[in-house]
Amino acid sequence: MLMKYRPAESILNPFFEDFLRSELPTQEADLIPRCDVLERKNDYVIYAELPGAVKENLKVEYQNHLLTISGQKKPVLHQDSERFYRTERLYGTFSRSFRVGEEIDTGKINAEYENGVLEVTLPKTEKAQPKTVDIQVK
Repeated sequence: MLMKYRPAESILNPFFEDFLRSELPTQEADLIPRCDVLERKNDYVIYAELPGAVKENLKVEYQNHLLTISGQKKPVLHQDSERFYRTERLYGTFSRSFRVGEEIDTGKINAEYENGVLEVTLPKTEKAQPKTVDIQVK
């Protein structure tokens, strides 16, 4: 196996290697939040990473078994006397949807945003929650 010699990268922390690369992605697809989806006994939880987003610019909507997270990341305003040498953060609108089953109690869906992470909780209906039945042994 051949490996390319990169002397500068061999002494740098991996974080700085990524930071110093010039070919960073700039596509709109990169605005789509990365998500974790968790199923628990009584509900589902979606964690969406939205660093730099402001809570007032976020929207969570449920319609026809489709949960949609959308919003906008706006650029930081700067003074006329300031000049950017490099801009890597992406700004614009984004949207991500999840198909959700019929077993969701839509009246109890909850969303909270803290520290750049949106947490959406989708409670299961009582019918969909697992039940334990004690069976008497004879």
